[in-house]
Amino acid sequence: MTRTSVSRSVKELANLRDDIRKRAGFQDKTLSPSDFDFLEEDIKKELSKTFINAKTLKRFFGYDRTEESSFIRLYTLDVLSQYVGYESWSAYLGHLHLIESNGSGDFKGEEINADDLQIGDTLQIAWQPNRKTTLKYLGNQQFEITETENSKWQVGDTFFCKHFISGKPLYVDNLTDKNGVLKSLMYVVGEKNGISFESLYKKLPENSGSFLFD
Repeated sequence: MTRTSVSRSVKELANLRDDIRKRAGFQDKTLSPSDFDFLEEDIKKELSKTFINAKTLKRFFGYDRTEESSFIRLYTLDVLSQYVGYESWSAYLGHLHLIESNGSGDFKGEEINADDLQIGDTLQIAWQPNRKTTLKYLGNQQFEITETENSKWQVGDTFFCKHFISGKPLYVDNLTDKNGVLKSLMYVVGEKNGISFESLYKKLPENSGSFLFD
């Protein structure tokens, strides 16, 4: 368990607090001591190998200002980021920065938008170390994993994603197994070096086959 601490960033921490509220169903209420007890237990239930007590959660949300500090332990941020569906605090930051760069119009790179795909199109992506996955587009920004190598994903898993950007991490929503069981509300792959595009098969009209874009 690391004891590394990081400086507060008001905007990023505010985003994380909002996402925790949404995850716990606390969007529209003033938090009470019992809510922090609930959060402690819910985190313990969702992430069995981690632990954050209610006292730490009160400090994080500014409820207990008597012990407010200008630093927050990285361990705390990692666990809270995992609670809202990311692998780590750095993955969560990557998600925020990606949203900001797309909104500013400054981002330059190869991108595939789900809205430009047709049902049945197949996309193959890869990321380090030596991971590769083939995705079938189901429509409405939903994808099914049809093949996967060396990843935690499984064939039959589905998720929602609006766009794929070469060289950037991939963030997906509602990762669900083939039986319809939710595995993660949010999930990230290619956290360190991003994803790359291996191929895209565009489904042509019936009896016309498919066309491959490399």
